[in-house]
Amino acid sequence: MISVVLLSPSLVAAAPDPRAAEALARSLGSLVRATMEGVVRDAALIGPACDDLAAVADYAGCAHIEADTLSEGWARALSETRGDVVFALEGGYAPQTGFIEEASDLLLEGANFAGALLRRAPYNLATRFAPGLARPVGVLAQRGAVRTAQARDLNALVRHARPSRTLNVRAIRMV
Repeated sequence: MISVVLLSPSLVAAAPDPRAAEALARSLGSLVRATMEGVVRDAALIGPACDDLAAVADYAGCAHIEADTLSEGWARALSETRGDVVFALEGGYAPQTGFIEEASDLLLEGANFAGALLRRAPYNLATRFAPGLARPVGVLAQRGAVRTAQARDLNALVRHARPSRTLNVRAIRMV
């Protein structure tokens, strides 16, 4: 099963985001069906105290890791979650329809699963013609592959995880 670690937009942009709690709530909401179908096991939110994420985490029944940087909260988030596969997702994005099926197929690979990248849905002309140019907004990886990651940002986490493929589904911006 998958453990979701949602990253506050304030951590990704390195600047306070007044809508961070709303962005994370929407991202969590997009994963409810995956939880109901048994693909997602648990979740943790990482964000600074100024984002007021405690209420969102409490309402959603997930862990809240208060941290000013991703590297500060990453190890704590991994200790709070229990899934064999970790899905780090930037808050404010939601996987499109088909994520549950594709993630389930990846889980069936077991130890052969080497990670997968989730990219943003095409949003301009360049990314429509070359979808590989869309920036990564999430990564699925085996817990052991990212346990020792020095995650300064999502890109550093992606480099450390070394995903072997890109998911066919994309993530849409929710906020």
